[in-house]
Formats: sequence, structure tokens, C-alpha cells
Amino acid sequence: MELVEFLRARLARDEQIARDCSGLPWKTATSGTVHTDPKAPGGPGDGPSAYVATAENGAYAEHIARHDPARTLARVEAVRQILDDYEKHAWILGQGHRTPELEAAQVVRENVLRRLALPYANHPAYRDDWRP
Repeated sequence: MELVEFLRARLARDEQIARDCSGLPWKTATSGTVHTDPKAPGGPGDGPSAYVATAENGAYAEHIARHDPARTLARVEAVRQILDDYEKHAWILGQGHRTPELEAAQVVRENVLRRLALPYANHPAYRDDWRP
């Protein structure tokens, strides 16, 4: 498995989990509970709030809410755009359009991908040679 393929697989799983969790933004209450927030930007604008979790304290609740499904879906889309850009430029280089500047820029893009893979370093398919 190559790095781009590995990242796309992890993103697909992240996306599926986020969609299974409603895909809505989340918000916290003073009680330490986390609920869906249909009225938040990106939400449907109406409908009832749904219970998500109760956290031990407000900081935990805020952390849970900040990593809501809507944020995950936005991150997945952003990283996919980075992957698409990398693959497009790899194709251009593969067609023989090579200059020192284009090759250096591709090295930078690959280093970005290596860093994007770091949060998945504990996954069994992660390869140590991908470490930056």
C-alpha cells in the first residue's frame, strides 16, 4: 500500500464514522453534556437537538464537541484536495514535465502527506518509512 492509498483509506473510514454520527455540528451544555446542534452553520437549520455524550467535565465536553462529525467531514474534504493536488503534480512530472522547481515542490507536497499520515501511525498498515 502506498502513502496516498493509505491516507485515502483512512479518510474514507473517518468520513464513514462521521456520517454514521449524523454529520451535524455538536455543542456543549454547562452540565458537561454534548448534543447535536442543527442550528449551527452547516446544520439543517431546524429540528431537535440530540444527545451525544456526557463528559466528566467541561473541558472534556468541549474537546468532544470540537471534534464533531461536521468538523471531521470538512477536514476529510480538505485533505482529499491536498491528495488530489499531489497526484495531479505527480502525473505532470510523470509526463516528463520536469524542472528542478517542479520536483522540489513535489518533495514538499510529499512531506506534507507524510505529516498528514502521522495521526494514523498506530494503524497496522502504516509504514515507518513514511515518517517525515
